[in-house]
Amino acid sequence: MRVPVIITLVFSLLLISSKCSNTVNKFTFSPEENTIDTILHSKALSPVFEELTHLKNQEKNSFSVMHIGDSHIEIGQFSGEIKRQLQESYGAGEVGWMFPYQLFNSQSSKVFPMDTTGTWKRMTIKNPEATNILGVTGLGFYLEDNQGSIHFTSNQSYKDVKKVAFLHFYNGKSINFNTSKGKIETQQITPHTAITTIHFDQDSDKKIHFTNENQLVIYAIKLNPVTSKGISYHKFGVAGSTLDQFMNNTPLFMEQVAYFKPNLLIVSLGTNDSYIDTLNENRLDKQLTTFIQDIQHQSPTTTLLFTTAPDTKYRNNRPQRLTEINRIIRNNVEKNQKVALWDLHQIMGGDYSVNAWNKKHLLNNDILHFTPKGYQLQGELFMHAFDKANPIRK
Repeated sequence: MRVPVIITLVFSLLLISSKCSNTVNKFTFSPEENTIDTILHSKALSPVFEELTHLKNQEKNSFSVMHIGDSHIEIGQFSGEIKRQLQESYGAGEVGWMFPYQLFNSQSSKVFPMDTTGTWKRMTIKNPEATNILGVTGLGFYLEDNQGSIHFTSNQSYKDVKKVAFLHFYNGKSINFNTSKGKIETQQITPHTAITTIHFDQDSDKKIHFTNENQLVIYAIKLNPVTSKGISYHKFGVAGSTLDQFMNNTPLFMEQVAYFKPNLLIVSLGTNDSYIDTLNENRLDKQLTTFIQDIQHQSPTTTLLFTTAPDTKYRNNRPQRLTEINRIIRNNVEKNQKVALWDLHQIMGGDYSVNAWNKKHLLNNDILHFTPKGYQLQGELFMHAFDKANPIRK
């Protein structure tokens, strides 16, 4: 009686083992030897490689990348490795726009040397009631008190802040920026967006005063923006966000993309969608199709590149909809030859590959986010696939 039980147990263990290994092998963790590290519709990247060649030959001055996503992108290490390698090859261009995550998340690194007075509130696409004026960043922040200030000091990255630019909502009313010494310029760039730049005097205290007359919403900041040849990398990640939220809770997304016209728009979303049991897959599929069409219409010179959601676990549970989410992303790319896909999920090793990555100490304790080494490896895998797809460099 025990033999069938033992046979069943052994068969089950073998099945589990096969799921855990899937296509993970000794080459999975080597960017140079990962044979499945390829880009679907690599020809869609032809305009990208042409522009990069012009940039390297000094026939063009700049190339811009916009990378949107969830916490994997907010953390900044995956996108940071891509940015590092691109700028190493083609030069570092103008500083990219960034959201000041440090104001609202104690775990975020203090990128900007800034302190605030007054109470500042964050707006996010995760809260539909407060997203009627959000755009490509998926985030915004505003002064809740009657008065407040932002004071810029210095750090290792910014020894001296001479100029600050704010990307913000604009409704045609007067702007409530004020500084004791310095020059303030505001340029309206879309029907609902403007860029205000403050040029500080040499002896200025680098403090900007705000009043709450118009509840000005700021989307992103640049410090010491200067025009220089090379790669400009704009990274916008919203922890906990979904594809659905980026497509439906950002009414200013398309008009802002139409202004920025990034050469390459990388979309790294899907992880949080995959944990939603009630997800309407048909609705999401149609919305993603429309999203792609709108991008191509509003910014025809922008090349779209999607990444699939990585294999993860949360509280030791696999996401219920990971297969469906990645299928929706793949299907939308497959039917549009002008859109590219880097299949992170497949490159990791597919379903259950997270276990092998975890054994390599490439994931944090939550098995949902990766370690700095894990994110760096993802960036290296991406760039190896990106370089392989470039016919000009072969």
